[in-house]
Amino acid sequence: MNFRTSRRALVAATLGCSLAFASLAPLATANAAAAADGPSIRVVGGTDANRSTTGWFRQFITVTSGGPSTCGATALTNRWAVTAAHCVATPDGKTKIGKGKSYLLVNPKTRGTGKRFYLDKAIVHPSYKPNSRLQLADVALLKTSKSMGGGKLTLNTSRTSPTLGQAAQVYGFGQTVSGDYGSKPTVLQRGDVEDLAGPTGTVCGSYGSDFQVAKEICAGLPTGGTDACQGDSGGPLVSAVDGRNRLVGIVSSGTGCALAQYPGIYTRVSTYSNWIEAKVFGKFAVTSPCASPCARKKGQSSTITVRNRTTSKGSFDVSTNSKYLRVSPTWGKVKGKKSKTINVKVKTSLKRCVVVKVSSTDTPTKAFKIATNGKRC
Repeated sequence: MNFRTSRRALVAATLGCSLAFASLAPLATANAAAAADGPSIRVVGGTDANRSTTGWFRQFITVTSGGPSTCGATALTNRWAVTAAHCVATPDGKTKIGKGKSYLLVNPKTRGTGKRFYLDKAIVHPSYKPNSRLQLADVALLKTSKSMGGGKLTLNTSRTSPTLGQAAQVYGFGQTVSGDYGSKPTVLQRGDVEDLAGPTGTVCGSYGSDFQVAKEICAGLPTGGTDACQGDSGGPLVSAVDGRNRLVGIVSSGTGCALAQYPGIYTRVSTYSNWIEAKVFGKFAVTSPCASPCARKKGQSSTITVRNRTTSKGSFDVSTNSKYLRVSPTWGKVKGKKSKTINVKVKTSLKRCVVVKVSSTDTPTKAFKIATNGKRC
């Protein structure tokens, strides 16, 4: 059977064989359409996507002991993509990695085509419970053995976005008719939906208390008609935040497809952004308000912030040419979820391009250039 489970087992489409990613008991309020729903969906009520704007989309072919199935994913870097946990931790076992096993396709022209990028690693969020009816923390990370190239999409980290009624777009190769395996599209689909609960709302259609706004986004149309469906699981929900398109949600679950009282349920990316960034970019976020190269004259200062994304303590170390810059502190420890500010002051009147390197626990070394007294770096 090819089910998109009532409320939670969302959308992974099987290839040639059927696979239920999360065979969950239907809600008391679920209708017959939900019972024929399952782990794979295509956008219902959508249109052909413009591939020139979807370079970050990945089709994820996950191979388990039960065979291959299809999900969506979103590229964060050349080697990392994010998808739904239920696409990785399935009733038939965890996604198999290595050459000839599970793979990603980069923004394919047509479904299932293009160069295969096999996985080096698959990480499921530690709070995800595959046998739970409510699949919270439905997020997983995929790392390929080689660079995929293509586009990348920035994570949304804002807890106040998207807002109630804000426009969003869902993308996928899932079914366009709920329960009809043959309705899968040849080209990537885009569905235009809106946030139906906002960042604090408690009502999402007829889901009642099963909807948890702190961890999920409720998106669709008030009258139904457009939604993710079987085969879209793990794919992106995209919306504009601060004037820039960002990944705000991950296709997770729902009852039926495109039903007025049962919108799509998406993993709220901002809730899990610290975990995602720590795994993909490192334990620490090392940033500066002054873009590198940072132009400063003698006596002027700039700052570098070292923020611990995780709950465990870590340390940092700063290195530079002390003849030209005064740095304080040059090392230190940072408790979980805390930050430290490093002050960098120019003490030379010479024109120099000086590099400041910050090394920190489980994080790639970050380098900043300081252009002193009009020097061009």
